[in-house]
Amino acid sequence: MGNRHLVDRKLPERAKLMFYFPVPTKGSDYYVVELPFFENVSIKETKKARYQKYSLISRSSNLHSYLGADSRTLNVSFNMTMPHIVDLHPGLTLEKYINYQGDKDNVDAEREKFKKPYKGDSSTKGMAFQLGTNYTKTLATESAKQVLNSDWALQGMTSQEHAEFSQSYGIVPTNISPFVTNRTVVEEDPTIVPIKPIVIDDNQQKQLKYRIIDLIIYWTNIVRSSVVNYSKNPIYGPPIIRLRHGILYQDIPCICTSYSIDYNEAAGYDMDTLLPRQLKINLKLEEIRTGDFGEFDTTSIIKKDNLAGWEAVVLGDTHSMDPGYGGIF
Repeated sequence: MGNRHLVDRKLPERAKLMFYFPVPTKGSDYYVVELPFFENVSIKETKKARYQKYSLISRSSNLHSYLGADSRTLNVSFNMTMPHIVDLHPGLTLEKYINYQGDKDNVDAEREKFKKPYKGDSSTKGMAFQLGTNYTKTLATESAKQVLNSDWALQGMTSQEHAEFSQSYGIVPTNISPFVTNRTVVEEDPTIVPIKPIVIDDNQQKQLKYRIIDLIIYWTNIVRSSVVNYSKNPIYGPPIIRLRHGILYQDIPCICTSYSIDYNEAAGYDMDTLLPRQLKINLKLEEIRTGDFGEFDTTSIIKKDNLAGWEAVVLGDTHSMDPGYGGIF
């Protein structure tokens, strides 16, 4: 097992939700925000046909007239776990997951307007950094001093633990001789290899964590925005959401009818910002196929969103009713 090679699935690149927000100043352009899945996602799909049932006299079976079908419903559930993202995806930036589709003139300016409330690359100005720093400099420091002066610390904390604890909360080390307990004898045992001191949460680590937290908050608010319109001009409705998950769900266009956000109590909270360490998100999506109300054609960016029947599966080249995408996964 020690030599087992693990192949990266590239899950965030191959499984994601893409939110298409119409640009108020340009009707045919979109802001596209990608929300990647960093952990396995649960997708439950249902679709219901509508029939008119006829009961004829003396006939032992009903007759049915097909009236159509309801939109496909997709219940999508996934987690965003802050420590997991920090450890495995430390290079994430907001710019990577925001795109502008349409006229290329002034693209950068338009993108800046869209991401301005939660600009992820300015970690020292982000909400998480400010909230966490304020906590660490005030409440946490005072509480940590009380811990160091407690009977538990006097009876059971070693000098190394004392130094690490002080460094974590910005406390200037004082005389630590009272903290050298009988456990120090074990540390000085020459037969035992001493444990290398661990530097806890230095400034660079904190900035990385706060940047990821700002991203998680941004994505959470993107989920919240999936059911609201543009308040300044209500003609621009909620975003269209495309679901991509490998080969089974190929950029399915949907609307979000409801969402729920929960958290895993057992995972705890980030002490600095009170962000739950694991958010549990559920979206109820309904497929919406409009295109240009013409024939289904996966080779056209517009026609691929037209309604597809069983002929797309039985007679079509792709044997699929999904819009599809150009990339190979």
